[in-house]
Amino acid sequence: MLATSIARATTYADILHVCKSASHLVALTGAGVSTDSGIPDYRSPAGSYSKGHKPMTHDEFTMSLANRRRYWARSLAGYKPFASTLPNAAHHSLARLEQQNVLQQLITQNVDGLHQRAGSSRVLELHGNTHSCTCMQCGASESRARMQTRLQAYNHWLLRESTASALSPAKMRADGDAEIGGVDDRFRVPACEACGGVIKPDVVFFGDSVPAARATRAAEAVAQCDALLIVGTSLSTLSAFRLVEAVSRAGKPIALLNDGETRAERAGLPGLLKLDARCGEVLARLADDIVN
Repeated sequence: MLATSIARATTYADILHVCKSASHLVALTGAGVSTDSGIPDYRSPAGSYSKGHKPMTHDEFTMSLANRRRYWARSLAGYKPFASTLPNAAHHSLARLEQQNVLQQLITQNVDGLHQRAGSSRVLELHGNTHSCTCMQCGASESRARMQTRLQAYNHWLLRESTASALSPAKMRADGDAEIGGVDDRFRVPACEACGGVIKPDVVFFGDSVPAARATRAAEAVAQCDALLIVGTSLSTLSAFRLVEAVSRAGKPIALLNDGETRAERAGLPGLLKLDARCGEVLARLADDIVN
């Protein structure tokens, strides 16, 4: 195991040392990894929350048809540009570290699937993936692309009334939807084709819990690591922060790359090294220095 008492650091060399010395490195990523791909994060000055985004909660979605209309209308408008995004240097660098057997496991809070598109295969999606859906009644699966086709067929009027500005980058949200204003009861939400039940995207909404089996897998992954690399997250979500706390309690070093303060710093976690930086450039350099 690596040394357990590492002071806070602000140098790239310290981050490199932790990652290069690890024999079982695990990474934890967040929304900041995907911002260079054009997907907004949540909490930065330019993020979704700064633009007035109020994410859908689990109870809102499940208990109200009006809320489901609002969710799917915004998703209808935003899904095409969201699904068209491409991996950036951060995703490709992490995939490269995995391919060289440096990175043993990648746990992501993101739901965009960009890590897999970059070539990563050892990916655990803590909060699910927006590119698939499941019926809440019978459990039937449906691709989000298929759901998009059905949404479009039912709601041509919304597509006609939406203006170009509604789909501008300024209107895009971190969840893959877009701000389009009010939605009335003309909007039709497709039901499950198998049983007529309510279809939900395969993501963990705010107020919901990470499925137990998935949470266990994530906890086992960090228990096996001898160092944790955290990239592009403020760690505000408890499901992710608990994993970091577990690594810190075990006396293992944590290398953190994020543009802005995080929950880990505020908590004063032992073993933490923090470098304020954008992800792509630093990860590309890190991959070069470790692999070469």
